[in-house]
This record gives sequence, structure tokens and C-alpha cells, in this order.
Amino acid sequence: MSLKHVLGSCHCGAVRYEADVDLSKGTIRCNCSICTKARAWFTFAGGEQFHLLAGESNMSSYQWTPPGRPSPGLTYRFCKTCGVRIYGTGDAEFMGGRFYALAVATFDNVSIDELAAAPLRFIDNRHDRFDRAPEDTRLM
Repeated sequence: MSLKHVLGSCHCGAVRYEADVDLSKGTIRCNCSICTKARAWFTFAGGEQFHLLAGESNMSSYQWTPPGRPSPGLTYRFCKTCGVRIYGTGDAEFMGGRFYALAVATFDNVSIDELAAAPLRFIDNRHDRFDRAPEDTRLM
């Protein structure tokens, strides 16, 4: 495991964070309805590996419960000024407890080459299949 200390922010800069992520574990694109709408591309940080540096009062939250599930999977946090979704947060045993799904587009100190070198995994969350890619990934 090779952790990289990343700095991230929204477009207007009101929300800033730091996190330690392992890009060698890859990044993820998901096809659930909300990720499709947002064209989400993310990687994970554990609860102790993420720190909000500024902007808590400038953030808003969104939750939804996918059909057939008892509760929301993630709470999505975004900047109230510029609208950029910065991360989703949740708590799951299989993820080691509290975790953050960080939007890689918000990373300020990670190069395009570093992101392109990280393994990219597609997940078919629209059909509750985290173990495989959907048939069509062209718009993900």
C-alpha cells in the first residue's frame, strides 16, 4: 500500500480537504442513477484518512434510498456556492467502517498521468453488482 497525501477543493475554493488515498488500489466509476447523472469518478479514503480543512458551513448534503434498500448508502456532500460534489460518505463493515468516496476531479495536487496510471474499475451498481462492470461503459 502506497498512500498519497492529496489536497482537494471545490471549484470556487470555499471547501477544501486533505486525505491519504492509495491510488494503486484504483479508481471507480459507477452506473447507479446518481453516479450516472454526476458522471462520478472516485476513490476511497478511510474515516481516519480524511480531514475537512475549510467550508463545512458552505456545504450541503443529499441522500436518497435506492429502490429495494432499507436506507441510503451514502450521504453526498457538495458546495452550496459552486455546486461541485466533493465526496460521498458512508459507514459499511465491508469498507472497514466509516469511509469517504472522494471525487477525483476535486484533487488539486494529483496529475492527469497519476490518475491515468491508477487502475480503473467499473461497477454495475445499477444492478447491485459490485463484482463486475456493466455491459456498456461508454458514458461512464
